[in-house]
Amino acid sequence: MDKFSKLNAVESIRGLACLAVVFSHLSLSFYPYLHHFDQHDVANNSLVYFIHHSPFAFWYSGTAAVYVFFVLSGFILSYVICKSKNMQSKLQSMMIKRYPRLAIPALGSCILLWAALQFSDIDSSQVQYWLKVLATQDVSFSRAIYEGTIGSFLFAESSINWVLWTMQVELIGSFLLFGLLYIYSLDKRLFLPLVLLFPTTAIFFKNQELFLGLLCFLIGSLIFMYGRITRSSAFAIMILLVGLYLAGAHNTSAAYAGLHSLMGDKTYDYCNFLSGILIVYSILMNPRLSQLLDNRICVYLGKLSFSIYLLHLLLMYCVCLPVFNYFLAWGWGYNISVIGSIMVFFIALIFIADLYSRYVDTFAIHLSNRLSDWALK
Repeated sequence: MDKFSKLNAVESIRGLACLAVVFSHLSLSFYPYLHHFDQHDVANNSLVYFIHHSPFAFWYSGTAAVYVFFVLSGFILSYVICKSKNMQSKLQSMMIKRYPRLAIPALGSCILLWAALQFSDIDSSQVQYWLKVLATQDVSFSRAIYEGTIGSFLFAESSINWVLWTMQVELIGSFLLFGLLYIYSLDKRLFLPLVLLFPTTAIFFKNQELFLGLLCFLIGSLIFMYGRITRSSAFAIMILLVGLYLAGAHNTSAAYAGLHSLMGDKTYDYCNFLSGILIVYSILMNPRLSQLLDNRICVYLGKLSFSIYLLHLLLMYCVCLPVFNYFLAWGWGYNISVIGSIMVFFIALIFIADLYSRYVDTFAIHLSNRLSDWALK
């Protein structure tokens, strides 16, 4: 398989998964019954009811998407380190770079969201509970700084930019993998047994999301190390379809009643976890699917995905919410106002994310590289 097709496919998967996160939060803001996390949620219309109870809910599965992120992170970190001529030197460099690479853009997103909430007061009375809570939260500047630098990374604290809970998994998962890859550089025979022992540590984790996220990191590495190329596109597509089906799981969905009878209230958690693994494996291990995602639009989305992920709550508040209010004030109905505001929101999101990626994200990469060069002189 062309390695560049595979790497571009990684970017594309990340970009599409990021869109699923955005759609997840939009659905919670306007059509919460799509998720039906709260028993009091009511379907706005028959289409919303149908989608929730269908096996086609993968496109707004934010939880499955973050597991995809974690698997991809484990895969790409392993790729970069193991393809290096000097693994130990590369490991040292990446250990130094990892935190500033993540923290600078995360901190910037917290400051921007704090400023937007502090210096504006946008009416959120017409939207559903999720966006209403986001729009009315009161977080101090010091709290925003703390969460952007320490709280989200060590303790998954994300009371201002809610998506930052994943930074804990990204940071701890990276260093867990770095440690295992260092052992791999010393004796390759020890790597697989140590990874296979990790699930036995589940009893020590109070936070299931952290444990499953770290496990995804390690599985991503295993896919790189031991994954076998699947030449049969039919088989790869079958795995992908199973992954997409599992990604749409909700505990109250009729399409997953059989799985719910087996797993109970863990249906949502475990199905989304498994979906992230299957989706990544099916695409990266099949040349045709990898090449299919090696296209300009998807790769571009992938390059912006971190910025989109960090900024979309800000843009939901600053753009989507006021535009939605304007459309309602002009006499548009609820559904058409939602569609119109989401279209404007996505245009603004791509534009702002592109700028953020060019300047803030690129600055974080440049600074972390300089820091690594200085530390390893």
